[in-house]
Amino acid sequence: MNKILVVFRWIARFSGLVVAGAFTILFFGEVLTPHSGGPSTFLEWAGIILMFLACTAMLAAWRWEFAGGLVSVTALGIIALVIRGNHTFHRVILTMAVPGILYMLHLLARNKYQHGSAAGHAAA
Repeated sequence: MNKILVVFRWIARFSGLVVAGAFTILFFGEVLTPHSGGPSTFLEWAGIILMFLACTAMLAAWRWEFAGGLVSVTALGIIALVIRGNHTFHRVILTMAVPGILYMLHLLARNKYQHGSAAGHAAA
């Protein structure tokens, strides 16, 4: 496999760990020492569940790259559509979507590289 693709995959994996780890720390920090009341509305619960889904999918993408990336980006996209936040909120959601996007792009690039090198060998 191409060395650039290996580096690309590890960037996706590391960034997924950072995002999932940061969410986990924030979540447990809020549970252990709450700064406000717990979630009370449907949107708050939906946001928490979708964030868990997105972070779990980032970790599952270590094994199933495209599916994990797609589920992660989809969950974060739903959050961005449903929860009306300010400009900073949407930048955070976009930043959190980077690992999922990288996973999907890595798999597409790997498939293109494998099909491209197979076609090159057949032509020779």
